Amino acid sequence: MFLRIFKNIFLFLVSILFICPILSLISILFTDTANSEWVVSALFPEYIFNTLVLMIGVGGISFIFGVIPAWLTTFFSFPGRRILEVALFFPISIPGYIVAFVYVNTLEFSGPVQSLLREIFHWNKGDYWFPEIKSLSGGILVMGFSLYPYVYILARSSLKNVSNAVTVASTLGLSSLRNLFSIIIPSIRPSIIAGLSLVLMEVITDFGTPQFLAIDTFTTGVYRTWFLLHDKYSATILAVAELTFIIALIEIEKKLQKKGISYSSINTNSDYHNKRNISGAVPLIFTYTTCMLPVLIGFILPIIPLIYWSIEKGFFIYDTRFYKIIVNSISLSFITALISIGIAVVIGYTARKNKVISNIARIISLGYAIPNAIIAISIIIFLSKVSSFITKYIVEVSLIGTIGALIYSYLFRFFAISFKAVESGLKKMPNEIEWTAYTMGHGPISTCLNVHLPLIRKSILSGFLLVFMDTIKELTATLIIRPFNFETISTRIYELVSDERYREAAPFSLMVVTIGLISTIVLFKLDDNKK
Repeated sequence: MFLRIFKNIFLFLVSILFICPILSLISILFTDTANSEWVVSALFPEYIFNTLVLMIGVGGISFIFGVIPAWLTTFFSFPGRRILEVALFFPISIPGYIVAFVYVNTLEFSGPVQSLLREIFHWNKGDYWFPEIKSLSGGILVMGFSLYPYVYILARSSLKNVSNAVTVASTLGLSSLRNLFSIIIPSIRPSIIAGLSLVLMEVITDFGTPQFLAIDTFTTGVYRTWFLLHDKYSATILAVAELTFIIALIEIEKKLQKKGISYSSINTNSDYHNKRNISGAVPLIFTYTTCMLPVLIGFILPIIPLIYWSIEKGFFIYDTRFYKIIVNSISLSFITALISIGIAVVIGYTARKNKVISNIARIISLGYAIPNAIIAISIIIFLSKVSSFITKYIVEVSLIGTIGALIYSYLFRFFAISFKAVESGLKKMPNEIEWTAYTMGHGPISTCLNVHLPLIRKSILSGFLLVFMDTIKELTATLIIRPFNFETISTRIYELVSDERYREAAPFSLMVVTIGLISTIVLFKLDDNKK
């Protein structure tokens, strides 16, 4: 009885903490009567246009370089296939804002690329044309080659399930291209849609990349209107508009998923399938170009300047501030990931047998679809009201600008990742295991600790690493909520790049990449071991 009461109280508090911030944000629309016509007339057209163009361009790049390389590395054999299969994961380890500032610094007029061209060909400023990196096309390239791994990871995982069907189709005379368009893409359509929806959500919610590339989107507009213009009402309108964008995207994904093929209809025993050898100059050139181009643009080209600048600067070897910032980020990310995975285990295990709790978990998971700027502002409003209430009736306190508030924002945003990982692991556990444990005298807590957790430890570790990696990279909410004089790796990068001190930002960027790369390799190994 006590356990049930404790569980209900815990779930109620978690639900309140996830729902109230959004309600607090929306309440501004009804409590403030400021004039917002200028927002609708002056900002909306540009923000909507830029956001839609970025979504279309980045979505197209993510589809092409997410699906085709996954298909090539899964069903074909060629020299270096295994290396490329792993390397295609790597761009996810570099935040888009780091890729953006590296390309801006290297490709702008005063950068090394254009300076070298002018020196070699003796060009003056007006003698040549060079593509502008600070543009929508630059944003599409940077974001597309940074985000395509979301589609690649999900497509690669689903391709393992249709390998036998493809082998059978090949024996019936279907060519590789007909296999791709007639069997593979329709069969893994749900995974492709899920991956693309994640990519498009990231495009809508990203702040750092558009900011560094001088592209005005809803997220940059919310940040600028709230913190620079101090116009809370207009910022709230932009935030609600952006939230509407996200909800529409989620609904479109649901509609498309319903029309897709069910996973249960395509799952087969994939322990054995033949890989075709690729021969001929043209097929090999196509294969290597398709598989190496995204790795080159999204990982190798950005990482080389970071390594060079870090070695050139060398200050981080002696700078104690550098190590303090690293400790801040790692400890904050570790605590967030630990709490997030703990809550996910409790809710995920409880939701197995309770449909109401399962629906609550779905609502809470929507936090991942909400832009970080909106989350941060919502939490500030909510915590200010809570602080005012506590100060009035109990004791003077301020919850805003604290480490707790920062962790709260991370949990709000990244809980969905840990929950999905735990849920996917628990779904593979047959009910018979639980029933057997109960007949042997074990209660729910004992069964969870001694039976379920050891069996889903890989899923738990995957969820932990994903939250840890995303928290390390998180920028927007950290900039808004962090305590005074508290720095993380991402905020330090932002400050240095904003001051055009690119080389000083390189060691911090390289640290983010290193942490992300280690986590990515571990995740790849875990994913391979699950097959």
